[in-house]
Amino acid sequence: MSNSEYPEKILESLEDYNIDIRDFMPGHGRGAKLLLDFNRIRAMEQVDGIILKGREIENGIVADVIIKEGTKLEDPVHLCFGVQKESGIQEIFPRIIAEDNTKVIIQAHCSFPNADGLIHKMFGHFYIGNNCDFTYSETHYHGEKSGALVAPVAYMYVGENSVFENNFTLTRGTTGKVKINIDIYAMENSIIRSNIKAFGKTKNDSIRIRDAIFLEGIKARSVIKMKAAAKDGGEVLMQGITEANAPYCNGHVECSEIVLGKGSKCRARPFIRAIDPTSSVSHEASLGRFPEKWLNELMARGLTEAEATDVLVEAMLEEETQNPFK
Repeated sequence: MSNSEYPEKILESLEDYNIDIRDFMPGHGRGAKLLLDFNRIRAMEQVDGIILKGREIENGIVADVIIKEGTKLEDPVHLCFGVQKESGIQEIFPRIIAEDNTKVIIQAHCSFPNADGLIHKMFGHFYIGNNCDFTYSETHYHGEKSGALVAPVAYMYVGENSVFENNFTLTRGTTGKVKINIDIYAMENSIIRSNIKAFGKTKNDSIRIRDAIFLEGIKARSVIKMKAAAKDGGEVLMQGITEANAPYCNGHVECSEIVLGKGSKCRARPFIRAIDPTSSVSHEASLGRFPEKWLNELMARGLTEAEATDVLVEAMLEEETQNPFK
């Protein structure tokens, strides 16, 4: 297919996340690619070491991404699940397998620029083998009308001696109604890092995210970092769960949320459990607003209170997450 055939409007929001659109476009950049427009596969590019398949269904796609044993990729795999139309139901069934001794970064983008009554459902299954280095980063854009209902569910198995990093970001545009459930099962000596960032900007925005890690193997380690803001009536609920179900495990859950404007609501529910005396799991949560002096300093430079608040929210959400396992 020619580049002009793909609806670039689906990809425009990548720029707001400082991601180069050309990396996703067929014929540009390097790395495997799969681009979906509702239920049509509009582009697919293969590279050595990966099996990339897609089967169109009535309302979406069943997609398989298999990284073959021993494959170590320098370039990310790019996946885009987009919808141009305003309404309807899209269903995505990704099955992602990283065989033993592999290294890969997957950059996914879900974009619904015209959403006004659109429903997006995702049922994902991930299998990460032994001795893998796997990063999955997903950005979202739901348009400007708070017109999306987005409900992803993902189950992830991480094998022995593997490192798995999961990044989810929804900070551009409005969010609509979002309900996300993630379960990650960590085997012996594995390391899990999960980073969640979300921003509810209007009274029609409701974000509920449950991120759960189960440390099932000896010496498995994990950290969950959840950052969120609710503005002008938006609602956010973050649930960070870590269970240490084997000896010598270590886990941590951290939730940071900012409440801005009348009617906004933020809630944090960290849940931790350990069943072995050699394991340690901790949590911390904070809710509130920015210190007044920070706002005053920005306003003294000519910004309005609303502009200063937006600057601080963006700085909080974009702050680099420290890696505790380096």
